[in-house]
Amino acid sequence: MFKKIASNTISQVLSKFLTAFISIFLIGVLTKYLSTEMYWQYNKIYNYLAFFAFFADLWLYTISIREISKDKTQASRIIGNVMSLRLILWIIILFLSVIIAFFLPWYNSELMLISILIVSIFTIFSLLNSSVLSLMQAFMKIEFSLFSVVFWKIITFLCILWVVFLLFPKEQTQNFETAFLWILCAGLFWVIINYILNLYYANKIAKITFLFDREYMKYLFKTSLPFWIALFLSVVYFKVDIILLSLLETANQADISIALYSLPMKIIEVLMVIWVFFLNSILPVLSTFFKDGNMQWVQKILNNSFRFLFSFSLFIIVMWFIFSQHVLMVISTPEYLNHELYRYTSLDALLVVLLVLWFYFISSLFNYIFIASKNESILLKINIFITLFNIIWNIIFIPKYSFMWAAYVTLVSQILLFILGWYFSRKIASFHFPKKYIFLNFLIVWVVFILWTNIVDIFDFWFFLEIFIFWWILSVVYFILCILLNKDILNKKLLSIKD
Repeated sequence: MFKKIASNTISQVLSKFLTAFISIFLIGVLTKYLSTEMYWQYNKIYNYLAFFAFFADLWLYTISIREISKDKTQASRIIGNVMSLRLILWIIILFLSVIIAFFLPWYNSELMLISILIVSIFTIFSLLNSSVLSLMQAFMKIEFSLFSVVFWKIITFLCILWVVFLLFPKEQTQNFETAFLWILCAGLFWVIINYILNLYYANKIAKITFLFDREYMKYLFKTSLPFWIALFLSVVYFKVDIILLSLLETANQADISIALYSLPMKIIEVLMVIWVFFLNSILPVLSTFFKDGNMQWVQKILNNSFRFLFSFSLFIIVMWFIFSQHVLMVISTPEYLNHELYRYTSLDALLVVLLVLWFYFISSLFNYIFIASKNESILLKINIFITLFNIIWNIIFIPKYSFMWAAYVTLVSQILLFILGWYFSRKIASFHFPKKYIFLNFLIVWVVFILWTNIVDIFDFWFFLEIFIFWWILSVVYFILCILLNKDILNKKLLSIKD
């Protein structure tokens, strides 16, 4: 079981990494081929439709995993109705998105409206594909998606290269608008083929077809709505500080603050994605044990998950503390780190929000306890409180202390979320923090940090060498120490619910 969870998580992380790697080259091709204005339009269309897709998603991916895990014989019925519900919601939202775009001056053009239609079709196939993936995740057979998504991401990249270098070469093309639409169609082609491949594989697990069970669709909607609202609120309290910076500071100061603060927050958002994959991998097992009332195994899953999340998140945070300045120097300009220009820099904010990341990892485990045990109302109430707290304190502190205190408020909000999640989740499933394990991991971190500071004092390396070589050396040292000091990870004591 634990091997299956690990393989599911690794395949999803690897899929995300490889597609992101391909996307970097894709961005390079598009920025060189399209004008600045057209590339801005390209991103604007996807961002515009992503807003509406959020409403059509309804967090049905996670709900589907939970429902299937509790009764796998109903998998076909669940996925069939989820796909139909998403299709109906998206048709409604598509109509609204086109109508709204027609009245917005920066979208009201023939090119933009056609583009919105193409990306809308792309979005619905993405949502349908997500439904199929939830079935594969519930049966813990998500590994195939690694092949399907990476293979067809490569095909998409090749199609776009064909468009920009052969079909509409930049030196000979007069009508870039047609080329622009072909590029969008290449993305659409990729998501359709990816959906067909995953659908073909998933049909070997359970027969998938559109179903229209009105009562069951109503049940899915009512079940998903509290989770969706809770997710929406979590996005609000995580993003609201950027909005408040633009409202509470002067225009020039707000632009600087948002630029300096957005960089570390983008880094944190990328790192957060990893743990969603892991938690979605344990959700099928956790949901099944809650359904069967097998609380002993629930505790085992939670304790082992905590150990993994704690160790790995602590490792990531320490590595970022050590190398944060180096990385920021690579991905940004010196201006972002210059204390002579600004009172607070991106580095200052990053060192604070790294702690947000740590509390987020652990509190996410509590959130999935609420999901697996059907206690969505608790999660909703917690997120309402945290959102209100975050907004009020940002309004108080941002005018005086700018984005640095926005970072502190985000950290305090995440700590409160952690405390409230732990307090309410322990009433659902008995959970304790393994004190010895936590102490030993902090000891390992201290050893790694001391080791690094002594290396820096003795040698003066080129900073690229420090990032790309010593990052991996310290990683190996960290995990060797984890194995030596936590031997119970490698034997059956891992399954013990005792500290």
